[in-house]
Amino acid sequence: MAARGESVHGEADAVSRLARDHFDGGTLTVLDAGCGTGRLGIELANRGHRVVGVDLDPDMIDRARRKRPDIEWHATDLATFTTSTRFDLVVMAGNIPNFCRPGEQARIVANLAQLLAPHGLLVCGWSQESTDDSYHAEQFIADGEANGLSLVSAWKNWEGDAFDDGDYAVIVLS
Repeated sequence: MAARGESVHGEADAVSRLARDHFDGGTLTVLDAGCGTGRLGIELANRGHRVVGVDLDPDMIDRARRKRPDIEWHATDLATFTTSTRFDLVVMAGNIPNFCRPGEQARIVANLAQLLAPHGLLVCGWSQESTDDSYHAEQFIADGEANGLSLVSAWKNWEGDAFDDGDYAVIVLS
């Protein structure tokens, strides 16, 4: 993609659009929820945002920490992560809901909703798999609403195209 001149940071580009449209382009405090090795969080920090990364896998966190030791990284469960920081934006990219134990997604959404600053955004992008225990966009929205959040946008990709009940969703709640 980079060789073709295309952005390889679609999620970070989407966060930049949200920063511009919802926060007047200011620097955001961002929770990279399910950060893995830090690809997204590092790019957001490079763009000037204050980033905290959380992932359940300590090996992934160690790799992220080696890449950018100046970012705050935590190896812990998203359903129980606590901090005094309130985030302008919480982003879950990379199919995080599909990696969770069935039923844990609602607990994660509830916890992440509590970590949002007033008028903060919870953004999640993931494959809309068709399995018996799939977690779909409609359930994410309902779980958000059960925790005081409202739907802002629903996209079919990180470029912001309108959601069409396809095989991928990016949901923005506030």
